Amino acid sequence: MNISIFSLLSLVVGVILGLLYFAGLWMTVKNIIKASSPLVLSLVSFTVRTVTIFLALIFVSRQGSFIDIIIFLIGFIIGRFILHKRVLQAQKEQLEKDLKV
Repeated sequence: MNISIFSLLSLVVGVILGLLYFAGLWMTVKNIIKASSPLVLSLVSFTVRTVTIFLALIFVSRQGSFIDIIIFLIGFIIGRFILHKRVLQAQKEQLEKDLKV
């Protein structure tokens, strides 16, 4: 199996876009209660996040092979796990901070 520089770039871009996608989702969920128009916020957030991932996926598919698409998607999932771990850690720290007060 031949892994090229583009394959590694696909992985890195997948991780970064996974982090951005799920961070955007997290921020939308946190701010939807405060929004004056929750419907508009959720639709705009969904559209921006989906179009960004879709364009990146099209770029990867045109430049690389099928394996590069799979590597991109694996990176995307890795980004989700990284963000999930960070959010849980932040929530745990906030809970411990609240219990000390």
